Amino acid sequence: MIVTIKIFYEKSTADMHEYNTLWEENRDRFIYLQSNLSVKYQQDIIKHNIKENNNKDILAVRFPSNIVMKKNKIINDAMVCKGFIYDTNKIWYPKEVWIYNPVY
Repeated sequence: MIVTIKIFYEKSTADMHEYNTLWEENRDRFIYLQSNLSVKYQQDIIKHNIKENNNKDILAVRFPSNIVMKKNKIINDAMVCKGFIYDTNKIWYPKEVWIYNPVY
């Protein structure tokens, strides 16, 4: 399984407009990771999103801190192609992980 990791660094207004357009065009494919929540709530949100619409294939994270990037199990598992178990014998593999403006 190959996972594409895209990291978007906004350095200018032009970058912001380009990235916002790209994110808007793909938003139906996103499962947003709410990095300010506990892992349990993050898992519940992902499970709900997958069950509601199994066409979602991008794990999207906005403005994650360095700590979140290093310690979040969901992000780390996705980045090493480990699937997310969301039901008995059912695993979701994101095709892509999009990270917008990580805060270091």
